[in-house]
Amino acid sequence: MATASIYSLESRLEVFAASKAGSSNDTFRLERIVSYDNGETWVDNWIRHDTLAYRSSLAASITGDSLDTFIVGRGMDDRLWFSRLAELYELKNAGAGPIGAGVFTGKPAICSHGTSKTSWQSLNVQDTSYAGVKVMVFSKGMDQKIWWAVSTNGGNSWDMAWSPIGAGTFSSSPSATCSADGKLVAVFAKGMDDKIWWAYSINGASSWNMAWAPIGGKFTSAPAAVCSADGKRIYVFARGEDNRIWWAFATNGVERWDMAWAPIGDGVFESMPSANCSWDGKIIHIFAKGNDNRIWQARSFDFGATWNIAWRKIHSKQFSD
Repeated sequence: MATASIYSLESRLEVFAASKAGSSNDTFRLERIVSYDNGETWVDNWIRHDTLAYRSSLAASITGDSLDTFIVGRGMDDRLWFSRLAELYELKNAGAGPIGAGVFTGKPAICSHGTSKTSWQSLNVQDTSYAGVKVMVFSKGMDQKIWWAVSTNGGNSWDMAWSPIGAGTFSSSPSATCSADGKLVAVFAKGMDDKIWWAYSINGASSWNMAWAPIGGKFTSAPAAVCSADGKRIYVFARGEDNRIWWAFATNGVERWDMAWAPIGDGVFESMPSANCSWDGKIIHIFAKGNDNRIWQARSFDFGATWNIAWRKIHSKQFSD
């Protein structure tokens, strides 16, 4: 199973994994582990949440103020289920529910922008508004196309669910990233030719400027993608035919790819990667499941010019498919 990860403003990293629920081979629960120092050290244990059951790995995103984490996974009915994760390791039941009636395969992707607003209604009673918090969810449909849904109130309701992005068909789950203002939205997936393809919008996904074009390479996993807050630096990662994690990057937004592709270290992996970065794109974190079923990390503090960690396991816990 693949991981998901998020990076908050105060150097807090959170990694999510799906663990088997009992003896079932197709039921998974969410687990989370946290680092408070940019991935240098990690808390002692994974925290498991038994609120929801999934049939896929999970995707995660975070609001601009780092106070709300959004989680999406494929439920037991093959619909996508959305929830909000409180800062104190608690899934908010009020935010959990299916996104429309569509059914999907594989792992979903999610990106979001905007911040929630919390006010005190009375002593010990808070009210949080998600007005203007845009959440976009992507998944591969039964027709192998990439479909998407959008909410403009933090997932409380869905403005649209679901619509396909172009006519392309794909062999992997998608990944997605967006700029802090939401104008750039970029979606990636592995095509039937095993190349990584991408689609993008520069108007907040009101329309798609391009859907789809190849970035090249030959890969054996779905991609992971992340971008800087201004949308100028875009990073995409995937597992190559040698089972190493390879990456490509752009420094001028959607204009061109500066480099595609190069391997990160010598580690070999059995899952797709997950990735996140700091607002300026300078700090990059990557996670993937190794052949030992443990989660490993790579990290760069200089836009990927060098990798001061490549690779190191974050915990001894093993996750089996």
